[in-house]
Amino acid sequence: MRRHLAIILAAMLCTLSLSAQNVIKLNPQSDGRYTIDATVNGVGVKTFYAAETWFASVSSTTYLFLYENGYIENADVNGVTVLKMPDGSTVKAGSFVIRNLRIGNIIVQNLPAFVLTKQNVPLIVGNSAFDCFGDVVQDGDRLLVYDGTVMEEEAPKPETGLEEADALKMAAQEYLDAKDYQAAAHCFDTLDEMGELNMYNEYQYAMVLNILGRNDECIDLCSKWIDENLGRAMVLDYWMYDAMGDCYAKKKDPKKSIEYYEKAVAAYCKLFNTSEKEIKKSKFQDETLGYTLHDLATQYASINIGKTEYYMALAAKSGNQAAIDFCKSVHIKY
Repeated sequence: MRRHLAIILAAMLCTLSLSAQNVIKLNPQSDGRYTIDATVNGVGVKTFYAAETWFASVSSTTYLFLYENGYIENADVNGVTVLKMPDGSTVKAGSFVIRNLRIGNIIVQNLPAFVLTKQNVPLIVGNSAFDCFGDVVQDGDRLLVYDGTVMEEEAPKPETGLEEADALKMAAQEYLDAKDYQAAAHCFDTLDEMGELNMYNEYQYAMVLNILGRNDECIDLCSKWIDENLGRAMVLDYWMYDAMGDCYAKKKDPKKSIEYYEKAVAAYCKLFNTSEKEIKKSKFQDETLGYTLHDLATQYASINIGKTEYYMALAAKSGNQAAIDFCKSVHIKY
């Protein structure tokens, strides 16, 4: 039921500098496109910005360079994914995570990315790299990324309060990096009392509450987040539903756990424009989804054996090793 801690932490996609508005310089090219200055896991890579692109993608040449020189590690590689392109066509792509993408003052961690063999530029990123922070607006040759904590003009925030909240957010991130979840939770508890949590901070807070087993608090926070933010950042929709599934599983409420794990699976399939049918055909393979499918199958074990076998087979097809071992042990075809 409980996924490996590293997989949960891989969901913590982004870290934002503390300015309420971050400005990224767009460099116009002769063909009308824009490049931005960026580094991938510490190495500079020529990067193109495309507002309409929801995922990050690299060319096979760039991927090979990064992998062979140790900038992409085996642990970063997830498997094979089928992507739907803007023109409606589909392509099979290698799936991996960029552990650290630095663009201007913004650092994006564990960003889902894909290898496209026909791509002729090194790296393309879209608004998905920034949308969990708030609004993204292009202003001529600048990209403005607004932190959701910006206050309304009629209710200005005292300077001392702003400094205190920023210090707590920085401390929380440092504690997360050090895997000191109790200390991170204390920072988020204080920020919550101050009313200083933005959409992304609430997501981080929920993940920490899940890890610490503060199940009721996590469920309440996730429910509030979903009511207010569903659809604004689809990858976070998945993780919030998944956290609720985890919490209800720990509370030994399989019906509720199943409800939210199924919503998490649906959100993930929507994110990647796929379906359970496509997974069954082995046309979509993703390790992260495999964990949720395995958790879902485990929750069905006490109430519906047929559903248990069905979702365990899907989890195995997604590359989940525990599901693969289970299917082999009880002779379930997948």
